[in-house]
This record gives sequence, structure tokens and C-alpha cells, in this order.
Amino acid sequence: MKRVLASLLLTGVLLESAVALPNSILGPVFAAESPLNGQDLTDQLFAAGVWDDAAGLPGEWNEEGQIATATISHLRARPKLFGHEVILLRSVTRGGKLESLEATFVDAGSFFGYFDEELPEGLSKRETRKEVEIRLAAKQTEFTKIYTDAHTDLRMAISSACGDAKPVEAKIGRTRGLKTPVEEWQKNGKHVRLLAANNRLLRVSIAATDADQWLDPAVAALPEREQLAKLAATVARDDDGTVRLPDLQPIPQGYRPYCGLNSLAMAARHFGLHLDEDWLAVAAGFQNTGRADGANMVKVYHAVASEAGLGLDRTTKFDASAASRAISQGFPVIVWRRFSHDRNQLHTRFMRQLSRDPAATLPDPAAAAERASWPGETAPLHASVVVGYNAERKEVLFLESWTGRDKPRRMRVEELAATTDLCFVFKP
Repeated sequence: MKRVLASLLLTGVLLESAVALPNSILGPVFAAESPLNGQDLTDQLFAAGVWDDAAGLPGEWNEEGQIATATISHLRARPKLFGHEVILLRSVTRGGKLESLEATFVDAGSFFGYFDEELPEGLSKRETRKEVEIRLAAKQTEFTKIYTDAHTDLRMAISSACGDAKPVEAKIGRTRGLKTPVEEWQKNGKHVRLLAANNRLLRVSIAATDADQWLDPAVAALPEREQLAKLAATVARDDDGTVRLPDLQPIPQGYRPYCGLNSLAMAARHFGLHLDEDWLAVAAGFQNTGRADGANMVKVYHAVASEAGLGLDRTTKFDASAASRAISQGFPVIVWRRFSHDRNQLHTRFMRQLSRDPAATLPDPAAAAERASWPGETAPLHASVVVGYNAERKEVLFLESWTGRDKPRRMRVEELAATTDLCFVFKP
């Protein structure tokens, strides 16, 4: 397990092109030439008309996906809120009305990305370690100052905008691993909450209601039997025998060691939880190092299942029968598996081939040469979400947290079973 946690999430860096801003959502946002860049939208966003009709939101918004009956979108601009620049502004709308806004001001995941700076040639191992320590310490000092100054200034600005009122303490989340304290103010009948998380994340939410859990209210209001029925209704069964979950949408990880977090966030949103990978990184205990080392990923997986009112089985083997039962009931399965570029390219080619020729098949897993091409014990680990299967073809369908991978690819059950390090099966 120690090797798993230390090396998990390394492969995304090899597949994403390096960009100045490591988040694949933030990159386009920062590149956008919007007239709203630098504008303070505080008064506009608290205006009653915006909340009565979400069409009145200023600027261009990109839809990210659905959580229950709510639509999540982000603004393609870098405005200000409470006098401070926002790096990402999200909205939650339902039935044409605005329910909440979420403004991220500081985020360690996007600041550190993968820590893979180019080092001088000719250094010894000891010199390399020392140089990395020096550079990382400098980045940590810089980020801590950014975080601390922004926290102090933002807290004062919110208080001033809310009539110099003192905040009250509230909490979001029902599960121990995901429950977090927030400071709350009131402005124009809206709840303004500041989430300041462990020198990693500064985020402000503005909401019409005082929700105290991550679960969407449309899901939370249903009896457990109806919640399970809704999940079962998301299952599609194709004429060729494929059983799949078409509603799961990838959440691109960008240039960050987050594939295990983004895969979990995909499942969480499917269950109706308003969680994203940045908050999950806080809950998992990610450090400001640009690596996943030391994070308690297993703990946060179980916390997400509990927050959704579900169970979770964790095994060191991929059980095709257990996975197919889960998917048939509307539950995705997450695998931490050994990864190789060659196999990744083969699965991509096969996806394209199968779209042209339904009779196409993957290589015979019984062939010695085929099995020898599967990644072995020393291969890096990667997280994928299993969203379907075809029992007759002995194939699983899986999604990745990479930009552009919005269509499931296929792998033989035998290969996934041979390369799985940990498997997470959600259940009622």
C-alpha cells in the first residue's frame, strides 16, 4: 500500500501537455479575453434579478455537467468579487434559476501542479534532492504568503460588504472526513460562506439557502429506495449486450497529480454530491509538494461513499462479477491500475476501430505475447473509472480524467484483472 500511495497519479503528467496554468479548466479561463476581466461583480451578483433568472448572469459560461437536476457551469473570465481577483467562478442553476455561486480565490493544486521543474545537468542524487528541496521550499513560502494575505484581506472585505457584521460558524458535510467549518455572513438575503482549508484552498460560496451537506437537495429529499431507483435508471443496455453508465462525465485533471481525485469526483457527482477534486485534495490531506505522497486517498474514498449514503468495498483484485453487479445497479467502479503508454495507445486505437467495425476485437489475452505487453509490477499507477461491461465480449468500458477522453474505451477483463492494484466498488 505504501508504494501505491507514493506512486499513484503519476501518469497524467506524461499525457497532458505542459501549460502555464496546470488546471485544464483554469487554462482557458485565464486565456479568455473577456470584458469582465478585472471587473468587480459583487453588486451584480447580489442583484435580485440574477437570482430570479439565471439568464441574467453576466458573461460567457461553459457548462461542466449535471449534479442531480442542477447544472454546473463556470465563467470564462477573471472577474473580482469583494475586491479580490477570482481564479474560477462557478454557478449552480436549476430550472432556470440561480441557486448558488462558488468563487475560488486561492488553490494549491493549480499553483503547484506537478513539481517537475527542469534541473541543471550533472547533479548527483544528493545534489538533486537538495536542489528540489530548496526550490520546493521557495514555492511553499511564496504560496503561504499568497494564501495568508488573501485570507486576511478577503475576510475583512466580506465583513465590510456585509455591513461590518461578525461571521457565525457553520459546517458543511455529514461525514467526519468531509465535514468542514466555514464562516458565514448574510447579504441581501443570501448566505455568504468562506471556506479556508489548511493552507491549500480559499473559496467563497453565495447561496440562496443554508444547505449543510454536500448532497444535492433534490437527492437528499428522496427516500433511500427512490435514490437507488434513480441510480438504476441511469443504466443503459445496448442491443449488443453492453451495459453502461452514459451519464458520467470526465472531470479533466489538467497538469496535476489528481487522477485518483478526479476519478472520485466523477463518481461523487454521479451520486449527487457537490464535490470537486480541489476540496477532495484538502480532505485527503494533500501536501503542497506537487505530488500525491502522504495523502490518505483510501480514507477520502470511503468518506465520499458515506456522504452519499452508500457502502464501498475495497479489494486488491478486480472482480468482474462484483463490478458488473454494481454497474447494473447504477454504480461506477474505480480501479487503481498499472499503466503503460503502449497499452493506452492500443485501447485508443481499438475505440476508433470499433466505432467503424462492430465486429472488431481486442487481442487474445491467452496469447503469451499479448500478456507480456501488459504493464508489470514496476509500472506507474493510474486511476480509471469503469462505467460499463460486455459479458459476452469479456470487455469493460472505462473513462479517464484526461482532457479529450470523454468517450469510454475498452479493455479485456483479463488485462484489467492482471493490472489492478486496488479496486473500489460502490454499493447500496
